[in-house]
Amino acid sequence: MGGFQGTRRRQRLQRVVALAVIVVTSASLGWFYQNDVLGGIMGQPAALPFTPQLLLVNCLLYDLVMRMRGSVWQDGRALDWRLSPSTETRLQGHLHRAYNGAFAHLLDIVIVAIDDATEEWLKSRQIPINPIPRTLYAEVLRRLRQAGAKVVAFDIHMDTPSLYGSADDTAFAQAAQSHGAVLLPCLLLKSGQDVSTQTPHPVLYDSVAGAGIINMSVDSDRVVRAATVAGRDAWGWRPSLGALAAGLWLGLTPDVVERQIARRQFQGRSLPTLPYVDQEPGFSGLPYQAVLLNFAGPEGSFRYVPMKVLLAPEEHGIADATLRRLFKGKLVFVGVTSKLAKDFFVTPFSATFPGVEIHATLAQMLLSRRFLHFTPLWMQRLLLLAMVLLTATLVFAVRPLFALPLTVLLAGACLYGALFALDRWLWVIPLAPLLASIAFVFAVSTAYLQFAVERHARHIRQRFQRFVAPAVLETMVAASEESLTRPRLVEATVLFSDLQGFTAISEARSPSEVAALLNEYFEAMTAVIDRYEGTTSKFIGDGIMVLFGVPVPQPDHAARAVRCAVAMQQAMERLRQRFQQRGLPELVMRIGVHTGPMVFGAIGSRRQMDLTVIGDTVNVASRLEGMNKELGSLVLISETTYLAAVAFGAQLQAEPVGEVTVRGRAQPIRVFKVLGVDDLTVPDIVSGAVPRK
Repeated sequence: MGGFQGTRRRQRLQRVVALAVIVVTSASLGWFYQNDVLGGIMGQPAALPFTPQLLLVNCLLYDLVMRMRGSVWQDGRALDWRLSPSTETRLQGHLHRAYNGAFAHLLDIVIVAIDDATEEWLKSRQIPINPIPRTLYAEVLRRLRQAGAKVVAFDIHMDTPSLYGSADDTAFAQAAQSHGAVLLPCLLLKSGQDVSTQTPHPVLYDSVAGAGIINMSVDSDRVVRAATVAGRDAWGWRPSLGALAAGLWLGLTPDVVERQIARRQFQGRSLPTLPYVDQEPGFSGLPYQAVLLNFAGPEGSFRYVPMKVLLAPEEHGIADATLRRLFKGKLVFVGVTSKLAKDFFVTPFSATFPGVEIHATLAQMLLSRRFLHFTPLWMQRLLLLAMVLLTATLVFAVRPLFALPLTVLLAGACLYGALFALDRWLWVIPLAPLLASIAFVFAVSTAYLQFAVERHARHIRQRFQRFVAPAVLETMVAASEESLTRPRLVEATVLFSDLQGFTAISEARSPSEVAALLNEYFEAMTAVIDRYEGTTSKFIGDGIMVLFGVPVPQPDHAARAVRCAVAMQQAMERLRQRFQQRGLPELVMRIGVHTGPMVFGAIGSRRQMDLTVIGDTVNVASRLEGMNKELGSLVLISETTYLAAVAFGAQLQAEPVGEVTVRGRAQPIRVFKVLGVDDLTVPDIVSGAVPRK
């Protein structure tokens, strides 16, 4: 049983190397995934994370992922294998729903909605709704001007002449001019490589303060998680409807807003805009500047007023004073929210988020200056590396039973930390890479440790199966080799056995015959030793050294040793009878057993170590075995063994021999001659009698 020290060192080195490989691989994959998430959110391909230390690993991973994602071009488009945006969207959606507190108040913005109730009200009066006559919008503007609305922004396309005649357009144009702060929408369109702007009908365009684009920043998974601040056409950057409305409400002219937005500023402050590429079919490739949406909450978080209330306030019991309280000094968005219009978008909150409320959300963000920011890339990298290290260390350090719940707690801590960062600093931490890295590290580390456990089990079985009973071996498999072999002081029992008369047999026979006889003898004895779960420490010539209580603790080690000694004598009696039938001389086996403290562990040189015991207890057991001949006994045990065996229920039949002095020990010890234990008896071959029944 040599080489324990080298084995321990190899195991430690293997664990360190495995931990390092898992951390490096997981961090590289996680960093690439972070780039993929950011690229996916902005509709752009992921960039290769470049760090000199991980250049080779990153290049290999990049090549692998690019192949999986589809570097093969079909129909002029690359196959997109990206899972990041949709996964991150769901996670951020849950986070935003938990956050739900972007603004202290939403009192500056009101939405006038053409909802289902308004359409039903119009139908009941035989007023067409597809499209609604612009004279009705003119009436809405008149009511809003009287109520003191500061700015009115229409999220309703008016790019063509009215179907109801020029008088319809004239009525709206006059109402807009009378108000003085009305905005209309425009739309960026792409034809091949050319980008154009679909502006309102000229009669209307000339009567309003300006027109802002209403293109949505839609990702490849059809989700809106950012608001368009500006879009670029052949003439430069055009502000969005929400940005233009916020600027006009603050007293800025449309030209000033346009210049500020072109410099990515608003009110003299930099905007945390992201370069965005539209992924919506029909608008794919349009360049935008966008900001992450800081949602006020689910749809309906702003104050909504049905348009029918403004068209007929008296009918709905609304007084002019009430309208003034609702709209005085407010920024008003007019948009369609009815199911028939289908002006809804998928957001982290829902699949039916009104488009007009997205424009209102952007305006509120600009007015309150509460913008969401992605955490700096270096911080994301550092956080992911910390999570990878922490997860790997945790899995390697704790029991498998606790690794999973602790890993789940760690993932929960990431979610809570992301929510805290969002609430405290308006930081957006991409969660998918963090959680995916934690799961990946846990899975790979657990798989490696399971492999290491199985390898350890094979190693223990191969190393110890010749020395211990199968039941003891399985207990040893569950323990670490270091705990089994580390030198320590233990309370255990040692059994020594030796054959009397075997020298005469060996001198008269060939070496092969002697070896065959010894093997037969050892086979019979080890079967008994295994039955009582003893550990065969070594064979010394024709003698056997057996340990009880080590390497696996056995509280009843003394009782086991005594029972094993008597059972070995019974097995020897059967073996002796077989030998006599083959004409062999009579063999006598004598056994000594002693219990006490001893040092157990891997002991030896660096090149060769043995798992053994040393100490006075071992010497006494060996001396007791040798005293059997002069005392006329087959099994001698010390008083210590006698008392320990009786304490654990062994029913001993033993004769006290008295105090004897063993060689190498100054103090005499009391010894007992064992005649039997429980229902086992020692054969009486010394006097020539047949074994006792």
